[in-house]
Amino acid sequence: AAEEQLAVQPIAFDHARHAEEGLACLDCHPRAQSSAYAGIALDKACMLCHAEQQGEDPEEAKVREHAERGEPIPWVQVNRLAGHVYFSHEAHVRWGEMDCSECHGDIASATVPFVRSQIGHLTMERCMSCHVEKKASNDCLACHK
Repeated sequence: AAEEQLAVQPIAFDHARHAEEGLACLDCHPRAQSSAYAGIALDKACMLCHAEQQGEDPEEAKVREHAERGEPIPWVQVNRLAGHVYFSHEAHVRWGEMDCSECHGDIASATVPFVRSQIGHLTMERCMSCHVEKKASNDCLACHK
């Protein structure tokens, strides 16, 4: 078996620290309620708090450096479904009223950035079971385009 390639993230992002400050998933991933893709907030959202040093963490300076250069932080996407599967965050977050942790696990306690997928457990069987439980469509074309 091939060894799993781990992503190298540009900033050692601490989800737990941000959750402790009262930030919700949608504060940094606002498109999750209005788009198929959750995406990540633009760096200017980070600058609302990080325009000036907030503590001793050297990672903070990296956020400002990207913003000053007008460059987005080059996060490496680690969660990706197979190409034949259509998934809409909006459908699940807004209309399905699902919490992010239902698919992604306890991200709010993660102190290191994600270097591998949190959605590997999402098999077709698991998704279909959830659809049955929530009375959502299990029509093949609902998820396979």
